[in-house]
This record gives sequence, C-alpha cells and structure tokens, in this order.
Amino acid sequence: MTDWFHVALTVLVLFAVTNFWLVYRVLRPLRKLALQTADLSRGNLAALQQPCGGIPEIGILQRTMASMAAHVRRSHDDGLAYRHALTDGQEAERARIAHELHDDTIQSLVAIAQSLDFASNWIEKDSVRAAAMLKTARQQAVETIEGLRRLIANLRPPALEELGLIPALRMLAESESSAEVKVRTTGIERRLQAGHELSLFRVAQEAIHNAQRHGQATRISVEVDYQPQRVRLSTCDNGVGFRPPQNFDQLVRNGHYGLLGMQERIQHLNGTIQIVSAPDSGTNLVVELPLDKLDQPTETVKDPVCGAWIQPQQAYGNVRYEGEKYYFCCPVCQGAFQQNPESYLGSLN
Repeated sequence: MTDWFHVALTVLVLFAVTNFWLVYRVLRPLRKLALQTADLSRGNLAALQQPCGGIPEIGILQRTMASMAAHVRRSHDDGLAYRHALTDGQEAERARIAHELHDDTIQSLVAIAQSLDFASNWIEKDSVRAAAMLKTARQQAVETIEGLRRLIANLRPPALEELGLIPALRMLAESESSAEVKVRTTGIERRLQAGHELSLFRVAQEAIHNAQRHGQATRISVEVDYQPQRVRLSTCDNGVGFRPPQNFDQLVRNGHYGLLGMQERIQHLNGTIQIVSAPDSGTNLVVELPLDKLDQPTETVKDPVCGAWIQPQQAYGNVRYEGEKYYFCCPVCQGAFQQNPESYLGSLN
C-alpha cells in the first residue's frame, strides 16, 4: 500500500511539475507572443521587440517575426521617405513652372500688350514708328511661343508622341551642350506602346542628367535594341562613377530618388533594371522591357486616313476593327479613324 502511495505521489508531483513547466515555458510565452502579434496587426511595428522567453523554439519564432516586422517597417519608412521626396519634387517642379510663367511668359505678354498700345497710339501720328512697334510686338510674341514650347517639351516632349522614342531621344541628345550624347539603335526600329516609350525616354533622360550632374561625364551613349518580344535600353558614360547599393531598397537611404524613380517605372511594366558602376569607371545602366508578341504583316501597309504607305513596325499604332488590323502613321490619323472608321475604309480600295 505504501509503495502504491509513493508511486501515486511521484506521478502527481511529475504531473504538477510538467504542468508548471508547460505553463511557464510554453503557454505563457505563447500568450505573450500572441498579444504582441495582435499589437502588430494594429500597426505597431515595434511590438515584437521585447523577448517572450520560454523554450528556444518560441524565441526563434519571435525573433523571426521581429525580423520580418523590421523589414516591413524599413520598407514602410523608405516608401514614406520616397513619397515625401516625390511630393517635394512635384512642388519644386510646380514652383519652377510658376516662376517661368510669371517671370518669362507673363512679362513677355505684358510687353506685347504695351507694344500694341503704343502702336495703336502712334498709328495715325507716326505710322513708321507704329509699324516698327508692331514688328517688335510680333518678335516678342514669337519668343514667347518658343519659350512655351520649351516649357511644354520639358513636361512631355511632343516629339515622343508624334515621332516616337528614337527621334525624341535624338532631339534630347542634340539639346545637351555640356556633354556629347550619341544615340544608336539595333534591331528593327518600331513604335511601342505609349507607356513603354514614355518610361524608356524618362529613364534615358534621368540617366543622361545623372551622368552630367553627378558623374561629370563628357561622353554618353544611348543604345536601344529592338527585339521581337523585348526592348533593351542601355546608357554608358565616361563619368566618375559610383558604388551602387547591393539592392534598390538602399536607394532611399542613400538619397538616390532618381534611380528609385527609374525602378518604379520599369517594375510597373514588368521590366528589369541593372546598374553597373564603380569609382573612376563610369556608369552603365541597362533596362529591359518585355513586349507583346509581334503579330503583323511584313510588307508595307496603307494608312486608311492619310493614305501613306508605312512599314508596320514603324507605325505609330494600330487599331483592330471588324476583325482587321489597321496601321497609322501618327496619332492624328489613328484618332480620326477611331472616331469614324467607316468614312475611311473606302480609301483602302
């Protein structure tokens, strides 16, 4: 009887010790971890900083979750910093445009108005002087128009929509005075979707800007390689170079908002971007964008609006209507066709 009592007492003690160990080493740490994760779900990204204790496995789980939360927090902070920088950049651009419109365009228009007033006062008394003033007003109007064209081109180059990516890049290269910029193409040059052309143009524009401003480059090359299912844009310069971060997540912390903007544009189109650089070795930037599979004729086609014969791969765009695909030389022709296709179909016969 005594032996059974000792056995029962031993079992009871073991059960109590096991429960005590289970409660204090497993259940309480798990409950603390559960409370921390609940706090995390409410937006407190620092909720998992305090250790929970307990068995090693719970500690490993807590540290892993804390590391994940830290990555989320850093990504959130980087995104917030980028959005603030983007907002500041937009405000700075608005301020620049407002400054140009006020100090250049408005002042020019005021001068034109004054010249016209003088001319109207002199037209009967001194026609020669009035004619000279009208000539001055006309010259001022021409200069104002040119200034507005430059301002519009900086916002969104008209050549990009009307002529395509390569002509717009060549015009950009010709406008650069502090560096020699060359543009070349390989493959079959053709029009791309508007979003693709705009993104590639902005990337090249930013790369050229960075090469001159930060890299002090004097020679920059831009190459666009057209392939059936992808397009590849690469820029190379002879600047001072820099040490790129291991990944683009570090760009915000290093203040490279322009490079981050490039990445945002390219990733939005499911493309890739790579930067190869080193101090005193220049910078090489490579962007690749996937394209839809080509499905078009190889012979020349006729624009149904203006009647021009064009290569399909060089067309501005195309529209499918009643099972047929029609190609256009410019956005004006494409827009006119889309508004009233029946009125132009007879021109193909």
